[in-house]
Amino acid sequence: MADSCGSATDWEEETRKLAGELDASFGDKVEVKYVDVDKVGLDKYPVLGRVLQMGYPYPITLINGQPKFAGGILGDDIKASIKEVVE
Repeated sequence: MADSCGSATDWEEETRKLAGELDASFGDKVEVKYVDVDKVGLDKYPVLGRVLQMGYPYPITLINGQPKFAGGILGDDIKASIKEVVE
């Protein structure tokens, strides 16, 4: 997968990095899960299918099962959104 600058992005690795940051900030209050729907299919994740039909790009970040971000892993924005939920 290439980002807007044309370089390849390993979203699974970026997700692992974010998971470490979120664990340091929130501990066991947060679960991070990377799902490659090209491998497992969209059947288990119907909300992702709807988001993709609306034209949003991968990766898609859900918080409490609701789509929040698409097109990148926005660590600071994700942390702020999670902070709102857990506090």
